Amino acid sequence: MKRRTFVASTLAFPLAAAESKPKLLLPSDTPDEHHLRLMWYNPVSPIDRATYKLTVNGLVDKPGTFSIEDLRKLPQEKQSSRLKCVQCWSSRVEWGGFRFGHLAEYVKPAKTARAVRLDCADKWYEYFDLDDMLSARVMMVLDLGGKALTDDHGGPLRLIDPSRYGYKSAKLVTSITFVTESKGSMACDLGPYYTPTGEILPGYDVPLDLGGMKRRIRGGEITEY
Repeated sequence: MKRRTFVASTLAFPLAAAESKPKLLLPSDTPDEHHLRLMWYNPVSPIDRATYKLTVNGLVDKPGTFSIEDLRKLPQEKQSSRLKCVQCWSSRVEWGGFRFGHLAEYVKPAKTARAVRLDCADKWYEYFDLDDMLSARVMMVLDLGGKALTDDHGGPLRLIDPSRYGYKSAKLVTSITFVTESKGSMACDLGPYYTPTGEILPGYDVPLDLGGMKRRIRGGEITEY
């Protein structure tokens, strides 16, 4: 009697498919190794970095698409800054990437461009005045803690503006559109704790990287600790 060997090989196919299925990026209240909590608008699969392209268009003379390699050819910098969440917690991390001005210089915004819209893979969007995007402390982030920005933190590309609450620091950025005016933030549709421009207000902060003890803050970027 012949041995039946087809069962094991048949079962191998669904197992392999399950292993290759991309995970979903999900929120978590448990701080990670950077003392950051994870926030997402919609559960979404990680971006395929091999095919990723940042689309830059709208009121520009030279619209285009940029791979991760293209973006890393722009002048790169590092900065230590604290990400402050509107839910009160914060954490200081070393970010790495490029200033928006280098990208703007390449695409050449029209004189009528006064703002930009950032669209993200999880359907989140943000608006910024162009002058705010050109601030010396705003960074388009490719690295976190000295390593390539992970999927969980919005890789391959996100924004960090340490003077504004975390919801303004858009993650999973897939396109940037130059427009005539800023229209605020998608967060404003979600609840009363959000403002269109998202500036950090005077009040309290709970720095998770410093033990989580409540501290008073004066508003704006947190530089005291």
